[in-house]
Amino acid sequence: MIPEDSEEQRIIRIARALCRSARIDPDAAIDERTRPLIRAAYHSPVESLPAWVAFRDSARAFAARHPREIVSSL
Repeated sequence: MIPEDSEEQRIIRIARALCRSARIDPDAAIDERTRPLIRAAYHSPVESLPAWVAFRDSARAFAARHPREIVSSL
């Protein structure tokens, strides 16, 4: 079984890579390009979040579909 912290770090790495592939700085603040990707479930103001957070759900889906070895370098 994969430790939860390790899996969360993997999701973050994938989310950051997806953000970069969209030509968005992962550390930039949420803006008009990334705001629509944020679920309404976030309780904090989304403007204070880094852009990669908008790609977290996509990263989780990607990780679930692809073996760990394929995305280990991301």
